[in-house]
Amino acid sequence: MNRIIKNPVLYILIVVLCFILLIPSCESLKKDHEFIGTWEFTGKITSDDIVYNTTRTIILMKNSYEETYVIQRENSSSVSAIIGTMGDLNYSHSSLIFELKKLGTCTLDELERCTGNVEWHGEGTGYWADNEQFFEKTVIGHYETGSATLRLIRDLNNDGDTLDTGEDVTFEMI
Repeated sequence: MNRIIKNPVLYILIVVLCFILLIPSCESLKKDHEFIGTWEFTGKITSDDIVYNTTRTIILMKNSYEETYVIQRENSSSVSAIIGTMGDLNYSHSSLIFELKKLGTCTLDELERCTGNVEWHGEGTGYWADNEQFFEKTVIGHYETGSATLRLIRDLNNDGDTLDTGEDVTFEMI
């Protein structure tokens, strides 16, 4: 063992080999994850024979997320409602872990109409206290990315399946 360390050519060769092997792994640590970006899904829902257009936008950053669900009556430019969630984001190879920190709703104008802007409410606010029971604090989702798509599968209501509307969604990058 002492002979290997004393041989300068072998020592330099080992150091160079280690350096060459470590460079690709360090570069992969710097690479952004494929899920990072702004994604959108549009759809329609019907309630009491009224059709609504929905736009679901999710912004995924390295350590956080923001998701808004905008509901508009069909053939109308006015926003009926906005539901928003915001929080911390953790991840593994094929899973995203959403930690809820804030809930969002419409900012209202002087006539009590939704402006289309989101007002965020964290723990300790009245809005949070009134609505937190409708949301899971931690949601684990599985994801797949395509060239410009993100399929996100989440059990949003913690009922043990992902069969409910909005739990298996394919977003498009915007």
